[in-house]
Amino acid sequence: MSDLNIIPRKEICKQIGVSRDTLKNWIKDRNFPEPLKYSGRETLFDQSSVKEWLMNEKKDDQTGEL
Repeated sequence: MSDLNIIPRKEICKQIGVSRDTLKNWIKDRNFPEPLKYSGRETLFDQSSVKEWLMNEKKDDQTGEL
């Protein structure tokens, strides 16, 4: 059985210090990973995809790209 590599939206917002609305805007405008499709109440994301996106954003900030 494989380990689930998921993180709830609430935890992402807490860890990186952004609001829920900011995260929604990043999904729409900045290619942030889409949430996983499931039938629960909490919005979940693939943690590896989120980490990769954050690392790429950090690289872009360091090179001055948007």
